[in-house]
Amino acid sequence: MKTKTVNISDRELLELCGSGNNSGYSLLYQRYSKAAFNSIFRIVNDREDAEDILQEVFVKVFSEIRSLKNTDSFGGWVKRIAINHSLNFLRKKKVYFSEIEDDKMLDDKDDELEEKLALEFRIEELQNAIAELPVQIRTIVNLLLFEDMPQEEIAKSLNIPAGTVRSYYHRAKKKIFEKLTQKSQNERFA
Repeated sequence: MKTKTVNISDRELLELCGSGNNSGYSLLYQRYSKAAFNSIFRIVNDREDAEDILQEVFVKVFSEIRSLKNTDSFGGWVKRIAINHSLNFLRKKKVYFSEIEDDKMLDDKDDELEEKLALEFRIEELQNAIAELPVQIRTIVNLLLFEDMPQEEIAKSLNIPAGTVRSYYHRAKKKIFEKLTQKSQNERFA
């Protein structure tokens, strides 16, 4: 069955939905639920909450599916809804992002830091280090790195200045680098 669904475009699946065929909904869910779940989980960092949010996302997607004008951007639309629901969830849990007063420009060493992170550490270690960050910092890092959102868009979504997004990200890189360096040194001497 999977090989059949691969060849069906989103447009065709949306037409099935429009004609009342439930298989269109089911196939769209199968196609996009994993990616949406991953985006949600990276932000809320709790499997049960992520599963609940995922269900809310698809309820909204399927209830508003007829309002989608550009069927070619269905995946992006689902992702945007998933991120917005995740950020709303954080707001309901009283996780607020505040402006950082000491917005300093990034060091010249930042490029070296990113290269070291990319070269020296595995993805799993990096994701574990990100998961241990405070929720505000972790959210910004995940939106920047994994959701590929521009800093300005993140700032607008979180209602904070773009400079604050940069400051949070800069702090996160330092914390991640310190954590991974410490882990590497501990493993070397163990």
